[in-house]
Amino acid sequence: MPRPPVAALRGESAIPTVLTLLVSAWFLAAGGAILADRAPAAEAVQTAHAAPTVVCSAPLSIVPATHERITVEAQRG
Repeated sequence: MPRPPVAALRGESAIPTVLTLLVSAWFLAAGGAILADRAPAAEAVQTAHAAPTVVCSAPLSIVPATHERITVEAQRG
């Protein structure tokens, strides 16, 4: 089966170009929003002024109800 010429696969159409530009702009805006996010700093200030939370509970002991044994048998050769 003959291969198509490389010039046919260049994608110089307007639709792929516009789509590529839109996706690139979206990722640029998302990256800028992540870098400009000030929520962690505001969260640190809020937790510094909040009263400490104390949680008391009895220690848990997790013991399995049954013991299961798995035996694997195989022959060599």
